[in-house]
Amino acid sequence: MSSQWYLGFGASESLFKMNQDYRASLVNDDEKVQTEKLYNLLSEFADECLDQYFLSPIENIQLNGVGKKIVVGGVSAIKGTIHLTLKQVTKKLSAQDRQQLADYINGLMLQLRESKRFPTYVAVPISDDLRRRLREPVEQGRENPAAVADAYTAALCELIDVAIEAYMNKPIRMLKMGMILNKIATVASDSIKGAAHTVVKKVLHSMSDKEMKMFFEFSESILYQPQQALAA
Repeated sequence: MSSQWYLGFGASESLFKMNQDYRASLVNDDEKVQTEKLYNLLSEFADECLDQYFLSPIENIQLNGVGKKIVVGGVSAIKGTIHLTLKQVTKKLSAQDRQQLADYINGLMLQLRESKRFPTYVAVPISDDLRRRLREPVEQGRENPAAVADAYTAALCELIDVAIEAYMNKPIRMLKMGMILNKIATVASDSIKGAAHTVVKKVLHSMSDKEMKMFFEFSESILYQPQQALAA
């Protein structure tokens, strides 16, 4: 078993198939079709990330009304920013850029473990130090969650930064988009990071002890080590 830890979630059948279809389209389809399929893939990819990391936990822990409103509103704004940016960027990409993106996205899909529920996982590695700083508040805060709220919030914000670096900033740097498109994408990335940090900071400090304990369980559930023999 690998000692590397990953931030990840089980990809839907739809996302898995869209990734396969897009890679096939690079060989079989014209530029217009490739661009449309790339936009659809990236939009679905972003939506599933946000749904899994933000919307799913608020339903599972039955978050209070104020916290739920903050999360839903924040996610809606982030999705709008992402979709608008993707529309502007994808139609300007060269054939080489589209191939690079296909390879990069495919590299994010890892078979972290055997699963009957998910065809694959979307995963990015995290450092041992970040894993420790996420684990310690969970272990220390079971009796008094409020006492670890600040440390836990800081660790979660860094986890968001790791995800944005992998899902947005690295692909932006990889592509040769030109100054204007690069600026649009960078501004969008910074806006998304700021919005996500704000959501986490506001929501965690509005949670009851019971909600916080349930969120501890959620945050542990999205961190993985590859385990080929373990069925998810």
